[in-house]
Amino acid sequence: MSNRVGLRGAFWPQDAWGRVTNAAAPRDSLARPALEAGEEALNFALERFGDGLHSVYLSGAAARGRPGGAAFLILLRLSTEVEASAQGMAAWEAAAANEIRRRHPRLGPCTVSVFRWKDVFTQDSAYSPARFRLAVNSVCLAGRDMSRMLPPQRLDPAVMNGEILGFRQRLSLAAQRLTPGATPFRVRAAARDAGQSVIDAGFALVLESEQVYTEDLDLRRDLFTLNHPSRTRAMAVAYLMTTQPTTDAEAVSSFIAASLRWMGPMTEGWLNANNPQRLARLRA
Repeated sequence: MSNRVGLRGAFWPQDAWGRVTNAAAPRDSLARPALEAGEEALNFALERFGDGLHSVYLSGAAARGRPGGAAFLILLRLSTEVEASAQGMAAWEAAAANEIRRRHPRLGPCTVSVFRWKDVFTQDSAYSPARFRLAVNSVCLAGRDMSRMLPPQRLDPAVMNGEILGFRQRLSLAAQRLTPGATPFRVRAAARDAGQSVIDAGFALVLESEQVYTEDLDLRRDLFTLNHPSRTRAMAVAYLMTTQPTTDAEAVSSFIAASLRWMGPMTEGWLNANNPQRLARLRA
């Protein structure tokens, strides 16, 4: 199934200092499929974490009342101890997302992410991806709404670091799905992940100079090609891979290899200048 949408993207609201504010729609204006899927996410979280659950949020396109999928963010209490390994938690997140998507196919692509309290309210001054996501695009579905306590977010190199640092790994993971005999579903998933990795990394490379924020693929693509017009065709292919993923494994493999050749040096150049130690988190 394609996640193609015809609605043109939008830029996030910003305050007088250029900081990004929450673009999510009010809870009472959300579509019923998103709210019903949110109930499923809440049930899964309660079953897994019990009293350790603090709150559940809707993010992604659905949080803004737009088509294109949803993300559910699960925040745990400060005292909650997560016994599972990071790999085990990722497996649980993927399983929960797959089940929500199966039960609510109209919602589109779906992800589930679990945040510990310390992931959001960090004790150092390092950038927090979890805090950024809650602050700029989230609607509280259950529990106490902590997004209201988060200030607007600055657009600086710390925000861009994750997409750029993880670019090669994300493409490598996509390539690993292209095993001999891979099902059409796996090939499409690899194509979608690879295409979005290219678009996200490209947007991250120009974010600081543009000083505007969006999560919509068409605008991310366009802002990059505005700064790098010679890569217009390459980004158009990445956009098609994401919105209309192919089942041709050879085409996806060729796309990944080509993307590493031309964007890899750009991401490495940015990292050499801004994060030579390749730290996972930079100071905000």
